[in-house]
Amino acid sequence: MEEMFTPKGPGDPEDTLENQRLMEDKAGIFQNLRRWSGRLPRVRLRLVQLLISMGLFMLLVTILAQDMQKQIQDELEVIGKRLARMNGTLGTLCRQCPWGWQLFQGSCYWFSRSQTDWASSDPACQSMNARLVVVNSVSEEKFLQSWEVRHEKRTWIGLSDHHDEASWQWVDGTPFQLSFWKPGEPNNDNNEDCVELYNDGWNDDKCSKEKPWICEKPALSCSQP
Repeated sequence: MEEMFTPKGPGDPEDTLENQRLMEDKAGIFQNLRRWSGRLPRVRLRLVQLLISMGLFMLLVTILAQDMQKQIQDELEVIGKRLARMNGTLGTLCRQCPWGWQLFQGSCYWFSRSQTDWASSDPACQSMNARLVVVNSVSEEKFLQSWEVRHEKRTWIGLSDHHDEASWQWVDGTPFQLSFWKPGEPNNDNNEDCVELYNDGWNDDKCSKEKPWICEKPALSCSQP
C-alpha cells in the first residue's frame, strides 16, 4: 500500500529546529569574527610598540657611540698635548756627552777602567766614535790631571814617535806644538815611543805596556727651541 506524501505546514517542528541550528551557526561565526577582530588591533599595537622600542634602542646606541667617539677624541688630544710638553722638556735635557763621559770645553772625555797597549787604545776609542786624547791647551792638561776617576794612574794619550824617532805626532794629525814633559823626558830609554799622562807631566814609555787610556770626541750641540 503506497504512503501518501503530506506537505509540511509553516509551523512544522522540524523546520523550526533546522532554522534554529542555522541561526546558532551564524551567531557562532559572528562571535568568532568579533573575537578575532578584537585581537587584530592588539597585534598591530604590539608590533608598533616593538618597532618603536627597536628605534629607541638604535637611537640610544648611536648617541652612546657618538659620545664615546667624542670622549676618545678628547683623550687623544690631551695625550697629544702631554707628549708635546714631554718632547719640549726632553729637548731642554739634551746631553752633550754620553753617560760615563765628562764634558770639558766642547769635548767629551772617557777614561778606561781596563788596560791595553798603546796600539790597541786608539782603535778602542774609534769603536766609540772617538780618538785617543789630543792635548791642545794648558787648561785641558790640568783637567786631565785633576779628573778624580784617574786615581793618579798612568794613562795613554794619543802621542807617539814610533813612525819617526823624535818626531812626535798626534793620532789625528794635529800639529805637535804644545808639550808638558816631565823633567828629563822624553829620554827614549830602551826604545820608548809612546806617551803616557803621569801625575806631574808626560813620560815616554814602551808602547807594548798595558795601561788605561783616555778617549776624546766632540760634544754634541744642543739647539735651543
